[in-house]
Amino acid sequence: MTRPASAPHDSPYLLGASSAEHRRLLAQGTLLREAAQHLLGRLPLPAPARAIDVGCGPLGILDLLSDTVGPHGTVVGLDNNEQMIIWARQSIAQLGLANVTTTLGTLHGDSQPAFDLTHCRLLLINSTDPAAIVASMAAATRPGGWIAVQEYDWATWHCDPPHPAWDTLKTLLAPVFGGDVHIGARLASLLRDAAGCQDVHTAAHAHYWRAANPCQRLLLHFVDLFDERLRACGIDPHTLATLKRELGGHLARPATVVRESLLVQAWGRKP
Repeated sequence: MTRPASAPHDSPYLLGASSAEHRRLLAQGTLLREAAQHLLGRLPLPAPARAIDVGCGPLGILDLLSDTVGPHGTVVGLDNNEQMIIWARQSIAQLGLANVTTTLGTLHGDSQPAFDLTHCRLLLINSTDPAAIVASMAAATRPGGWIAVQEYDWATWHCDPPHPAWDTLKTLLAPVFGGDVHIGARLASLLRDAAGCQDVHTAAHAHYWRAANPCQRLLLHFVDLFDERLRACGIDPHTLATLKRELGGHLARPATVVRESLLVQAWGRKP
């Protein structure tokens, strides 16, 4: 199923593996839990079923997959980052997920078709070759099995009232983020073209945030994480600091609302 890190789409996770990122990913999983439950509820899986969460991070949807496949099914959490796998194993132990195991590695295009459900969430947006990932997911899926993906589309990420610093920082950040920040808009075609899926479906979910919620300031968080890349692209440090200060003040106002990027879900059946 996996090999050492050598696939063309086996890119590093640019958001890092700090304790802060660990906390953010777990909080993000809690936020997106209901949407993931709706997705899994739409997938008719055999009993028992075998599922894999590709790029699972510190938990991903491993607990939800564990419930979905039941005690006689099996779940694999796959990630190419050793620290993420360490954290995933801790989560599995803490939650008592007896039917879940983890693997450090990457899917490849010649993977054996071993799974009834192959899933990834917010993996393609961090990759320079999302089609290769989707194709490798298809290779790992049994005929008649399901491939499901969940990704953001930054096109819908806005603040209200609008502010020029938001627009500028979002525009500057997009090309250094590491992947296609609008990947959510083309998930259905990826499943059809890269995975050869039939019976492709889509759904979407969105959230709105005010100043009391850390999610409202996620754009500023990403700008801090990618500070070196932004400066390497020639962004003047003084200009960047000014934009961050202006946006920070705007987001701190009680009336400012941020509409999060649209979470797009797509799923299809392998012939």
